[in-house]
Formats: sequence, C-alpha cells, structure tokens
Amino acid sequence: MSIRWITELLGTAPAAEIRNLTEMELVDVRDLVDKAGNRPDAVKEKILAGVQCLRNGSKAVVCCDYGISRSNAVAAGILAVHNQIPFLDAVRMVQEKTGETEIKLAPLEAVRRAVEGDASNCKVKDRRTILVTGARGFIGTAVCKQLVANQFEVIAPSREQLDIEMGSTQLNLLAAQYNVDCIIHLANPRVYTSNIALGKTLAMLRNVLEVCTTLDISMVYPSGWEIYSGYVGKLFVDETVPAFAHGPYGDTKYLAELMIQQFQRTSDLRCTVMRSSPVYGTGSDRPKFIYNFIDKACHSEPIVTHHYLNADAELDLLHIDDFTDAIIRVCIQKYIGVINVGTGITTSTRVIAEMLKKELGSKSTVQQKQIESYTACISMNYQKANRVLDWKPKIMIEEGLKQLLLDHQK
Repeated sequence: MSIRWITELLGTAPAAEIRNLTEMELVDVRDLVDKAGNRPDAVKEKILAGVQCLRNGSKAVVCCDYGISRSNAVAAGILAVHNQIPFLDAVRMVQEKTGETEIKLAPLEAVRRAVEGDASNCKVKDRRTILVTGARGFIGTAVCKQLVANQFEVIAPSREQLDIEMGSTQLNLLAAQYNVDCIIHLANPRVYTSNIALGKTLAMLRNVLEVCTTLDISMVYPSGWEIYSGYVGKLFVDETVPAFAHGPYGDTKYLAELMIQQFQRTSDLRCTVMRSSPVYGTGSDRPKFIYNFIDKACHSEPIVTHHYLNADAELDLLHIDDFTDAIIRVCIQKYIGVINVGTGITTSTRVIAEMLKKELGSKSTVQQKQIESYTACISMNYQKANRVLDWKPKIMIEEGLKQLLLDHQK
C-alpha cells in the first residue's frame, strides 16, 4: 500500500491501491480534473470533507489516479484550513512529506483560490511587484538595483530559495503570495551552452510560462543575437529578419522563442522578448575573450585574435547599464512584443585588443590566428526600441572598456 502520510491522520495515494480499505475515510478527487476548469464549490466540497474527517479524529486519505497532483493539491487545502496555516506552508509540508516536488498548477491554483479566495488579486497596490529569476547573477543584480531605484517592489529569490529546474509549484505560490505583476526570467542552468543545458533551459522556461499564464502575469525574457548566428558575414538585423540559429546556445534561444510563441497562441500570455547583443560590464567574466585579453596584456604576453575566411571576429557589445535601462523601460511602459537592443556597431576583437593594450600601457603584441570557417558579424538595429521605448545606447565600446578596466584594477 503506497499511502504517503503527511500527518498522522492525513495522507495521499493512488485510488486503485486503496479501494478496499475500510479503516479510514477516503476523499476521492478523481471527479476533479488535473487541468483548468474545476468549479470553486466542487473543490471546496472536497476540502471540507477532509477537514471534517480530521476534526472527527478519523484517518483521511485523499486519492486520485496517481496520487500526485489533484490529491496533493486538495491535501494542502485540507491542511491549510484545518491547521489554519498559510496555503504556501501547507503545500511545502505536503511536498516535503510526499517527496513530490511538482504539483500541476491548474488544480493547485483552484485549491488555493478555494482556500484564500481572490482577495489577494483585488488589493490596490501603490507599486507594481516584479519577480526576478536569476536575481543573483550578473544581469539580475543590475536589474534588481534599478528596479528598486524606479520604485518597483522586487521579489528576488535565490536559487536555494527557488529552484525552477525542479518545477513550477513553488514559483506559482510565491508569485500568488506577493501578487506579482511581472516576471523577469533571467535564470539559466549553471552551465548553459551544452546540449544538456538546452533541455534544462527549456524546462525552466516552461515552468515560468505556466505560472505566467495561470496567474495572468506578464513576462520579460532575454533572448539574444545568437538566434541570428547561422548567418555568414556582416548583418544589421531588425526584428523582421528571420531567425537562423547555429550551435547549442543559439538553438536554445530559438527554441525558447518558439515555446513563447506557442504559449501566446494557446493562451493570453503577455511577453516581451528582448534580443540583445552580447552584454558586458563589471560583475561578469563574459565575454571571456575580453578578460583573456586583459590577462595577457597585464603580463605583456601575445594577444591572439581570430580571422575567419570571410572577416575578423566582430561583435556588437552592449554595456550592462544600457541593457538594464532597456529592461526597466519595458517594465515602466508595460511594452509587449519583440525588440532588438544593441549599439548597432560591431567592433573586431583585434581592435578591442589594441584598445586594451593602449589603456593598460602593455607591451603585448596583437597577433591573428586564421580560422578555417566562416563567421557571423551581427549588429542589432535598435530603431524599434528607440521608437517604442525611447531607448538608445549611451555607452560605446571605448568608454565601456575604460570603465571595465578601472573597476578591474580596484
């Protein structure tokens, strides 16, 4: 028998495995659906039946087909009502005792509403509340700082507090608890350029998308120039240029955008996709080549750059302050859509090496290595961002590198 006891009197189990039990009361929730559409009165009836059992001192087992989503959601509702504890605490207790980290959001949300009502969604707030995943990362740290400066209420859970690789349940409850208006999804797997990371990234994104559609929360998602990385040669891209990704990371961003589009087609998802050129600045070790160049220059060692069959390696580098400014403007204006952000200018790695060498007074030589393949030199056309957000980059590469070196030398 696979009853998973949450308390001495309350457990959950698959219905088929406890059909003939007579020494305990069954709360059969198989007539509820494990998706959206359960009526509040039907859900409340199940909760009250379980509560009555506990008040009578009887053992109660909540059962559904597999003993996972509907049963655990209703069990959390029973615990919350009977013990008079917050629903979030009840769910955590159910997850801890049953070992089920994921409960489907639709039945869970139906139970939460049956327990708490819709009062939380009717509160009049002085400030919009934004939840940031990946808040402790390079971009997340900068974004949170500017959100606070612009009078947003910011929820910034750490990975230890909220691991969205494990499912959407905790994120859903956290967003509901704080009446979140928007989620800025910046979290990535720790290693995010491998084939394994592709699957993890998409799973994390889907968890966030499910929460946004379940609670009617808008979303900001940072895509990137990599969705154009399959092109060869110099290209000045606006939002109308078809995606043409290359490599695991580019494929990941492309598939992520397709998933967002699918949610937009099948639900009322409100999402802003921000395709940025590579972001650099103090607080990050990316792009790696910049820091490799700095290290070589500081030790007067040769700096090696790459020349491909069609061109030098070139990048449109965007300073973190400019990217953060674009995100804040999206949040302030509640813009929904796809926008490209960058400086619109590519700079070769050879030129960057010369800039760093000059600023550091280095005796390094700058050398080039021939690469027997072709490269994409993508610059981002930011005219739409300028039009809809009144945004344009303010920090060009020379100033950005000088600032980076000053911070690096402190």
